[in-house]
Amino acid sequence: MVVRASALVLLIATLGLWAGLGGRLGWTQTSVPEKRTDPVTGIDFVEYHSGFVPGVEFLALGVGGAVVIFAATLFVRITPKK
Repeated sequence: MVVRASALVLLIATLGLWAGLGGRLGWTQTSVPEKRTDPVTGIDFVEYHSGFVPGVEFLALGVGGAVVIFAATLFVRITPKK
């Protein structure tokens, strides 16, 4: 029962971190684009700065890990101690 609870905690933590860090449905980004405007010429340009935005592979690994942990408990028979 404890192992199944840890699978649930992993699932909830993965979903929470993915959504909380601004999860995206593409690949993970380690540099985040920021649109800026040059004050003199008025030309728009993109400037990149360091940041982390988790992508779909982050979500897949966390959910997949939780599924593997949960599935492992289905094949192990736990007998109560007497």
